Amino acid sequence: MGQGQSEKAVKLIKECASSGHWLCLKNLHLVTAWLPFLEKELNGLEPHKDFRLWLTAEPHIKFTPIILQTSLKVTYEVSCT
Repeated sequence: MGQGQSEKAVKLIKECASSGHWLCLKNLHLVTAWLPFLEKELNGLEPHKDFRLWLTAEPHIKFTPIILQTSLKVTYEVSCT
């Protein structure tokens, strides 16, 4: 995700939620100001039973914890360099 992608992302979320497709939104750490809006959109969905949404982000102090808390699965990867 980056600048100017939020409208496109919301449209894709709604389309995929309705049809039961999978969607991956990457780099959400770049749009932390948009995350409360994303949370609101997700709460308003009545998704198809096959819909899956994958979110990727790097650790960021401003990442909304509610999105993590309401996720079905959370994976945390540590780099061992």
